[in-house]
Amino acid sequence: MHDGSAAGIAADRAAYPAYGVGRRVVAALRMRCPRCCRGGVWAGPFRMRERCAVCGLAFEREPGYFTGAMYASYFIGLFVTLPVWLWMLLAGAPFGAILGAAFGLVALVTPAAFHYSRVAWMQIDAYFNPGTFAEDVPG
Repeated sequence: MHDGSAAGIAADRAAYPAYGVGRRVVAALRMRCPRCCRGGVWAGPFRMRERCAVCGLAFEREPGYFTGAMYASYFIGLFVTLPVWLWMLLAGAPFGAILGAAFGLVALVTPAAFHYSRVAWMQIDAYFNPGTFAEDVPG
């Protein structure tokens, strides 16, 4: 999209405004591109698109980039299962039943958590470090 010059990078940044938290949350929930907040990130179950269909951003960053998404996935799983196992604990359910319910919910939530955690991680990065997504090619 740009020639690599400082002017080209600045033009790209001007073309994609720095979106606020609200817009980024909506884009994450809709699983949209971190740069333009319009193009879809996922092509199918467990298969990310290579590039955004709208702005051409390469989604795959450097090796290990999505390591932080594991933390997001953990918190998604925790907050989804917390009300169930906490209610069961307070109701006096046996520990085995609580453990079974928690593992069952985690198994059900994991695919969605995987998708949302990666998109959320990119949206967080784009909010705090917009220069990460100024380049079309990672690295």
